[in-house]
Amino acid sequence: MSLHGAYSSVIPGWYAGKEFSSDWTSVHFPVWIDVLQHFRERSCDVLEIGSWEGRSAVFFLEFLPLSRLTCIDTFGGGAENHASPTESCEIPQIERRFDTNLGAYGERVRKLKARSATALDSLVAGGAQYDVVYVDGSHMRDDAMIDSILAWRLLRPGGVMIWDDYAGGHDKRAAERVAPAIDAFLAWHFGEYVDVHRGYQIIIRRKAATSGWVVAYDPESGLAGAEIEQ
Repeated sequence: MSLHGAYSSVIPGWYAGKEFSSDWTSVHFPVWIDVLQHFRERSCDVLEIGSWEGRSAVFFLEFLPLSRLTCIDTFGGGAENHASPTESCEIPQIERRFDTNLGAYGERVRKLKARSATALDSLVAGGAQYDVVYVDGSHMRDDAMIDSILAWRLLRPGGVMIWDDYAGGHDKRAAERVAPAIDAFLAWHFGEYVDVHRGYQIIIRRKAATSGWVVAYDPESGLAGAEIEQ
């Protein structure tokens, strides 16, 4: 049985009684279960940039029972949410749903209601460090780059960083997609990470030390080359 299969009967219970208007997250659970398995029985710190109603937050708290989670969100929705008729009407309710859905986890959850750049800069200044960072905030290229740069400073050696929506938004201008920011970030930091997963999401593991390798750029994928985790 696969790791995801082992949890397939358990996961619905995590969400029982909770209120959500959408589900953009559960499709990624099989990959997350595989990638984060080694954190499951460890005390760890998770940072989430962009929480919406808390579906991914619930996953991290349930799958990593010894974790502490910091969630950053304005709870005002992004440009893409306001442009969507189905999502824009939900924006007035998302913070209430987040609070209700996460309330049972008590002090394991720290909610920072702020723009990501402001919150991340404050965390960096305070010396915070995280084992898992999930970047799912603004989908604008420049915002995603700022989130990535600041989040990297917060990621412990051996920690995992996940970017959402890498393969999304192909109908949008480059400035309105996260992929160009992720590509540039990975190129700049080549040699400092190990590739864990590439698909709709990008997942890497930070190395303990940098190597002085030269960036190898793959023109077909548009990504910098990296070691592939076996």
